[in-house]
Amino acid sequence: MPVDPRSPDAAAVAPVADVWEFLVGGLSAYGRLYGLPDDSDQVQGILGTLLRLHQPEKLPAVVDHVVQQVLDGLTPEALKNVMVNRASSTLAKATRRWQQQLESQVEDILATYLQRYSPTLTPDTLRSAATAVMPLLGNDRPPTRAETVGLISYLVRTFDPEKALTRAINPIYLAIAHKLAISLSQKPLEAAVSETVTAYVAQYAPTLTSIGADLIATALGAVLKNQVDFNFDTQLSVVDEKLLIEQVSFQLNILRQSPLSSKAAEVVAAEVNAAVEAFLSHRRDRDEAVDVTTGLVSDDGLSVSSPWTSTRPPAAP
Repeated sequence: MPVDPRSPDAAAVAPVADVWEFLVGGLSAYGRLYGLPDDSDQVQGILGTLLRLHQPEKLPAVVDHVVQQVLDGLTPEALKNVMVNRASSTLAKATRRWQQQLESQVEDILATYLQRYSPTLTPDTLRSAATAVMPLLGNDRPPTRAETVGLISYLVRTFDPEKALTRAINPIYLAIAHKLAISLSQKPLEAAVSETVTAYVAQYAPTLTSIGADLIATALGAVLKNQVDFNFDTQLSVVDEKLLIEQVSFQLNILRQSPLSSKAAEVVAAEVNAAVEAFLSHRRDRDEAVDVTTGLVSDDGLSVSSPWTSTRPPAAP
């Protein structure tokens, strides 16, 4: 299996003994206080929060890598025999508070979405909706991949759409539920853009470590220009470009998902590469070399300077 270039170097982030022991101690304390889930994804989420709270300076990709190493080496004996002290118990309590806060927030948003936009959710659409919520939360410190995977697994198992329809709506989540509805309506276009970016990286930039907003915007323009090549019943349209870019960026950079590329995506990826090369050549000619794949960050963090700009009028939500 090829190594994801966006993953940190294993040797550079291998957990030292004291970090490993502290994490396992925190997990053991969590289990004694609240019980441990029988789902490995949820255990991964707990470890992710434990490490993020213990060492908040760590980058999300490093947190996820260390968590996976700890999870791979975890045994019932290690949980039973590890030393649990006041520090690990305090960390376990803080982890549970954070998890409950996040669970309640996402459940409220999903309930608001159900009542306002869609009265039903299947397990598959629930998973898709819960995933799409994550980049919309606006927290100062967004969840890592480990925490996201754990939360989604928990929600798929416990969220009851029928009860959610009777849940009181919190007005503060109306705006986020509206964004969620738009994001879900753009899923076909979002999938085509994700496939195109994945195909571009695989064919032309295999060492790329971060997918920039400008690269996603370039792929979006290329997909819109060539949408007839994608097998959809209706024409693709973009309602909110910024939201779409946020969703694709979250999936490719945080979740590090690499969807299988369709033939259409591979063809369009060649056009994306041509646009990137032309853009870089133009910048070099002006002695202003800029790497379009890293994104040109504006105040909102989502500058879009794609050489393609869609002229399609926005569709109604």
